[in-house]
Amino acid sequence: MTNKTAVFLLLTAAAAPLSAASNSAPMSISVSVIARTILTIDSQPATIDVTSTDVARGYVDVPQAVLFRIRSNAANGYAIQFEPVSFPFTQADISWGSALTTVTTDGTWMSRPYQQGMTAGTLNVRLTLAPGTEPGTYAWPVRFEAGSL
Repeated sequence: MTNKTAVFLLLTAAAAPLSAASNSAPMSISVSVIARTILTIDSQPATIDVTSTDVARGYVDVPQAVLFRIRSNAANGYAIQFEPVSFPFTQADISWGSALTTVTTDGTWMSRPYQQGMTAGTLNVRLTLAPGTEPGTYAWPVRFEAGSL
């Protein structure tokens, strides 16, 4: 390669950026965060013992029956869905703080507003006994799950 060719290539390479056109275009970015609610049950009875005293009274009180934690990023809050109860229980009155709900054979739900971070909860439960219930050990009747609103 001669000096003339090298100088020509050097000048051409240096001049190329000077002749390049500049382009711009507006760009927007959006992000969607999928609402997610996670329920962790820390403690819950597997069974409930019904005594003759409970049968005579017509119900069984179980204070601090269920200990759980909920973490949710749902801006609209979340709902706790309770499954229906079955024999020998006709209903379960459930309280969480100042909220109260009654679960019957149809089930029910309880909604909560968004709260940043982890929320710990304790459910107090009163189980109403069906007529003719005998003393004994029965499966724990309160089942629930949480979901984003």
